[in-house]
Amino acid sequence: MVTGAQAEKAGSTYGDNGTQSPAPAATPEAQALQSLFEFDPKTDQLVWSNAAVVNAMTGVAASTAGTHTDDQGSAIALEAYLATLLPAHVERRAKAVAEGKDGYSCEYQFCHADGHYLWVEERGGWIGQGENRRLVGVIRSIDAQKQREERLSWLAQHDELTGLLNRVSLRACIDGWLDEARPQGRTGAYFLVGVDDLGAVNADFGFEIADQVIVEIARRLQSKISADDYLGRVAGTKFGILIRDANEENVRTIVTNMLNGVRESIVETHRGGIAASVSIGTVLLPEFAHSSQQAMASAEAALDEAKRLGKANWAVFSKNTDHISMRRRNSQMSDVILTALNERRIQLAFQPIVGDIDQTASKFECLIRMRDAQNEIVPAPAFISAAERLGLVHLLDRRVLELATNTLAECPNIHLNVNISMETVKDAVWAEGYIAHLRANESLARRITVELTETQVVDAVDQSIEFVSAIKKLGCDFAIDDFGAGYTSFRNLKALEIDVLKIDGSFVTGVASSRDNQLFVRTLLDLARNFGMKTVAEWVDNEADAMLLKGLGVDYLQGYLLGKPEIFPVWLPEGAPNKAPFHLTRG
Repeated sequence: MVTGAQAEKAGSTYGDNGTQSPAPAATPEAQALQSLFEFDPKTDQLVWSNAAVVNAMTGVAASTAGTHTDDQGSAIALEAYLATLLPAHVERRAKAVAEGKDGYSCEYQFCHADGHYLWVEERGGWIGQGENRRLVGVIRSIDAQKQREERLSWLAQHDELTGLLNRVSLRACIDGWLDEARPQGRTGAYFLVGVDDLGAVNADFGFEIADQVIVEIARRLQSKISADDYLGRVAGTKFGILIRDANEENVRTIVTNMLNGVRESIVETHRGGIAASVSIGTVLLPEFAHSSQQAMASAEAALDEAKRLGKANWAVFSKNTDHISMRRRNSQMSDVILTALNERRIQLAFQPIVGDIDQTASKFECLIRMRDAQNEIVPAPAFISAAERLGLVHLLDRRVLELATNTLAECPNIHLNVNISMETVKDAVWAEGYIAHLRANESLARRITVELTETQVVDAVDQSIEFVSAIKKLGCDFAIDDFGAGYTSFRNLKALEIDVLKIDGSFVTGVASSRDNQLFVRTLLDLARNFGMKTVAEWVDNEADAMLLKGLGVDYLQGYLLGKPEIFPVWLPEGAPNKAPFHLTRG
């Protein structure tokens, strides 16, 4: 999606092989390639300790690689070996060898006949004198390391999903153009394009389909600008475009082309066709903005104004555009949450639940976390209440469930507890969607315990009973969280068919030294046993409390004594539980 001009101005991070996208990850076989060698100047032969390795590195078949010296070794003429290197790297290697009096080290690339490239590191030194002088060394593949470096460098400037410039890179492009344009008297415009109702697409079709819509909109916007203009993804639902040759007269034409280009046809996805539209805010440069920061803020205010008019509208920033009223707190938080969802920055922190102090955990509670745009962890209290107020908590509940099932699929020996909001339980459509996901993963559902807080259950008992019945039919267990904080009746306890009671932490903390808390916990344990329920004591943070609770008969313990919530515990495979998003082919 990045044009040649954009790549050149943004700074190329691609490899010496000239490709325009990061190479695929190296195979385990490529990562493990390593062989000793000896070079004899008299015979001009490189003798290798392992024929298979050198053939895999050079891409030259054994039959043409040289004469085998034994079952493992292989000899290759230096000229034939150098012919497999990139031409520019032949001189690099020769210079390193010549200048390395006490040993040398250099990196270079092989170019295979099939177009595959392989980075290697060569280390060696000269031994012996006169006719007995030999070059000995080792060569090993560093392809995986190089690809990681290249990937990180590329991601520092680009959006992973679309391949477009990211916000930081686009800002640099805008500032660079402004520095050039001002002394020359040139004019341009910055456009902020916001996707309409992407949250509804998420809700109806899921995040993967929303990604496909974003990718297609990016492609359509790209087709409406020239190779000299800049397009980037500046937020989860927003694109920024710098048009280098724009003015008050042609802005309307440019905007109309963009609006029509996006909605000219249905976006075809794996789940069917979706009608998409965008709203646009624009600001003229440099008349109303003298920096990228000012341009983006002004275009944001204009976009807010356009959205007030309804979908598929646009507005131009002027001196009368109100920055403040358009940037209400709810609007900001809504965009923050939706962006985090679409950029896969909603994560799980896993806290262990164990049967005893010295037991290895196989049960974990999934606690929601969000990474902000600066990659800092945001705890649940900072955004959950806003999500409930804005009607976005359904999306968070669903994402937590998806991450949990992804984790269970990767880790067959664990059991997970997931929390769900009453807003999802009470909403028939969202509740059915939640249950449908469990139904689609019924083999995993048997290892899931769904938690509702007691106070929520009290507020909507009838809906809770219906929801709990549905998930239990799929094999899930059901837990009441923070039990003791509300007023659940005996009748409701029986009707809900509760599997687990999680004792409210306020009664657990300091229980070893509080007779009142001990009496209350004993009462809850008797109640749980009479109903055939397991019990979990939360907020266990010292050994004295843990020992007393186990003595009283608590089944499971949870708290900082047993383990803090971890986003990347040692048992979690690399890359889990997030699945790779739908990628746009770059080139």
